[in-house]
Amino acid sequence: MFKNIPTADFSAFSAPVQKLIELNTATFTKAFELQKAAAEKQIAQAQADFKALSGIKDVEALTSFVTVKSEEAKAKLEALQTEAQASAETTKAYFAEVQAILAESKDSVAAAKAPTKKAV
Repeated sequence: MFKNIPTADFSAFSAPVQKLIELNTATFTKAFELQKAAAEKQIAQAQADFKALSGIKDVEALTSFVTVKSEEAKAKLEALQTEAQASAETTKAYFAEVQAILAESKDSVAAAKAPTKKAV
């Protein structure tokens, strides 16, 4: 009964899955590390700002502080726009890589399904 079951190399099926797992692991690890670093930087900056603000004793110092913070906010906004563009490009590259892996997988499945000729 089992003699008629064709043999297949199932390693071809697992290779694309392994590639997707490795790609996702690397992509999400990098994203989480960047977010963690950004959060730590923001916390440190907020603490430094609070300390600086606590030490202000006159209107001139307050005006100077607000001016500096306004300039920093502008610079941060520009940096965020640049990061958003880079993130969009990274996302496009990620999905292109996923598509390539899926196409490779489809090809390997098609090849595995193709009937093999037996030597007589």
